[in-house]
Amino acid sequence: MAHAYHDHLKSVPLFADLDADELDAVAAITTELDIKQGSTIITEGASAHEMFVVISGTLEVTRGGQHVADIGPGGFAGEMALLTHARRDATVTAKTDVSVLHLDGRSFGGMLEEAPMVAVKMLPVVAARVIANSNSHND
Repeated sequence: MAHAYHDHLKSVPLFADLDADELDAVAAITTELDIKQGSTIITEGASAHEMFVVISGTLEVTRGGQHVADIGPGGFAGEMALLTHARRDATVTAKTDVSVLHLDGRSFGGMLEEAPMVAVKMLPVVAARVIANSNSHND
Protein backbone atom coordinates (compact mmCIF):
# COMPACT_ATOMS: atom_id res chain seq x y z
CA MET A 1 0.00 0.00 0.00
CA ALA A 2 2.75 2.43 0.98
CA HIS A 3 4.42 2.16 -2.42
CA ALA A 4 1.27 3.55 -4.06
CA TYR A 5 2.16 6.98 -2.64
CA HIS A 6 5.85 6.96 -3.59
CA ASP A 7 5.36 8.69 -6.95
CA HIS A 8 3.15 11.38 -5.45
CA LEU A 9 5.52 12.00 -2.56
CA LYS A 10 8.62 11.92 -4.78
CA SER A 11 7.09 14.66 -6.99
CA VAL A 12 6.89 17.02 -4.01
CA PRO A 13 10.03 19.12 -3.42
CA LEU A 14 9.63 18.55 0.31
CA PHE A 15 10.17 14.80 -0.10
CA ALA A 16 12.21 14.65 -3.32
CA ASP A 17 15.47 13.70 -1.57
CA LEU A 18 14.02 10.85 0.47
CA ASP A 19 15.17 7.30 -0.19
CA ALA A 20 12.78 4.34 -0.52
CA ASP A 21 12.78 3.51 3.19
CA GLU A 22 12.12 7.14 4.13
CA LEU A 23 9.34 7.35 1.55
CA ASP A 24 7.83 4.20 3.07
CA ALA A 25 7.92 5.84 6.51
CA VAL A 26 6.12 8.95 5.24
CA ALA A 27 3.67 6.93 3.13
CA ALA A 28 2.75 4.84 6.18
CA ILE A 29 1.30 7.94 7.89
CA THR A 30 -0.36 9.24 4.73
CA THR A 31 -4.05 9.04 3.85
CA GLU A 32 -5.59 10.01 0.52
CA LEU A 33 -8.59 12.33 0.82
CA ASP A 34 -11.02 13.80 -1.69
CA ILE A 35 -12.10 17.34 -0.82
CA LYS A 36 -15.04 19.11 -2.41
CA GLN A 37 -14.70 22.51 -4.04
CA GLY A 38 -15.24 25.30 -1.50
CA SER A 39 -14.18 23.25 1.54
CA THR A 40 -11.69 24.86 3.93
CA ILE A 41 -8.91 22.50 5.01
CA ILE A 42 -6.71 24.99 6.91
CA THR A 43 -8.00 27.99 8.86
CA GLU A 44 -5.78 31.00 9.54
CA GLY A 45 -4.97 31.28 13.25
CA ALA A 46 -5.98 27.71 14.09
CA SER A 47 -3.62 25.34 15.85
CA ALA A 48 -2.02 22.95 13.42
CA HIS A 49 -1.23 19.25 13.36
CA GLU A 50 -1.32 18.19 9.71
CA MET A 51 -0.18 18.93 6.19
CA PHE A 52 -1.54 18.26 2.73
CA VAL A 53 0.05 17.34 -0.60
CA VAL A 54 -2.05 18.03 -3.72
CA ILE A 55 -2.47 15.06 -6.07
CA SER A 56 -5.03 16.71 -8.37
CA GLY A 57 -7.04 19.91 -8.40
CA THR A 58 -6.17 23.31 -6.95
CA LEU A 59 -6.07 24.77 -3.45
CA GLU A 60 -6.30 28.52 -2.83
CA VAL A 61 -4.26 30.20 -0.09
CA THR A 62 -5.57 33.41 1.48
CA ARG A 63 -4.24 35.54 4.30
CA GLY A 64 -6.45 38.14 5.92
CA GLY A 65 -9.00 37.45 3.19
CA GLN A 66 -6.51 38.31 0.42
CA HIS A 67 -5.46 35.82 -2.26
CA VAL A 68 -1.85 34.73 -1.69
CA ALA A 69 -1.34 31.75 -4.00
CA ASP A 70 -2.82 28.73 -5.71
CA ILE A 71 -1.37 25.28 -5.04
CA GLY A 72 -1.62 22.66 -7.77
CA PRO A 73 -0.53 19.03 -8.11
CA GLY A 74 2.77 18.34 -6.36
CA GLY A 75 2.32 21.41 -4.18
CA PHE A 76 1.83 21.29 -0.45
CA ALA A 77 0.33 23.24 2.44
CA GLY A 78 0.69 23.06 6.20
CA GLU A 79 4.27 21.78 6.34
CA MET A 80 5.23 24.22 9.11
CA ALA A 81 2.66 22.55 11.36
CA LEU A 82 4.54 19.27 11.22
CA LEU A 83 7.84 20.80 12.24
CA THR A 84 6.93 23.68 14.55
CA HIS A 85 3.31 23.24 15.75
CA ALA A 86 2.81 26.92 14.96
CA ARG A 87 -0.62 28.41 14.42
CA ARG A 88 -1.75 28.56 10.81
CA ASP A 89 -0.62 31.72 9.03
CA ALA A 90 -3.13 31.36 6.17
CA THR A 91 -6.44 29.82 5.17
CA VAL A 92 -6.42 27.10 2.52
CA THR A 93 -9.59 26.29 0.58
CA ALA A 94 -10.34 23.85 -2.23
CA LYS A 95 -10.63 26.03 -5.35
CA THR A 96 -11.73 22.95 -7.32
CA ASP A 97 -12.52 19.40 -6.26
CA VAL A 98 -9.15 18.26 -4.90
CA SER A 99 -7.45 14.97 -4.14
CA VAL A 100 -4.78 15.30 -1.46
CA LEU A 101 -2.44 13.22 0.63
CA HIS A 102 -3.03 14.02 4.31
CA LEU A 103 -0.13 13.67 6.76
CA ASP A 104 -1.13 13.68 10.41
CA GLY A 105 1.21 15.66 12.66
CA ARG A 106 1.07 13.32 15.64
CA SER A 107 1.93 10.34 13.45
CA PHE A 108 4.62 12.42 11.74
CA GLY A 109 6.31 13.07 15.08
CA GLY A 110 6.45 9.35 15.80
CA MET A 111 7.73 8.63 12.31
CA LEU A 112 10.58 11.16 12.80
CA GLU A 113 11.75 9.22 15.85
CA GLU A 114 12.16 6.19 13.57
CA ALA A 115 13.52 8.10 10.54
CA PRO A 116 15.01 11.43 11.71
CA MET A 117 16.73 12.04 8.37
CA VAL A 118 13.31 12.81 6.88
CA ALA A 119 13.22 16.06 8.87
CA VAL A 120 16.81 16.87 7.99
CA LYS A 121 16.03 16.47 4.28
CA MET A 122 12.83 18.55 4.57
CA LEU A 123 14.41 21.52 6.35
CA PRO A 124 16.11 23.21 3.35
CA VAL A 125 12.81 23.24 1.43
CA VAL A 126 10.87 24.52 4.44
CA ALA A 127 13.52 27.17 5.15
CA ALA A 128 13.43 28.38 1.54
CA ARG A 129 9.65 28.73 1.75
CA VAL A 130 9.88 30.67 5.02
CA ILE A 131 12.35 33.08 3.41
CA ALA A 132 10.15 33.48 0.33
CA ASN A 133 7.09 34.10 2.51
CA SER A 134 8.86 36.66 4.67
CA ASN A 135 10.14 38.45 1.56
CA SER A 136 6.64 38.58 0.09
CA HIS A 137 5.31 40.08 3.36
CA ASN A 138 7.83 42.88 3.05
CA ASP A 139 6.90 43.86 -0.53
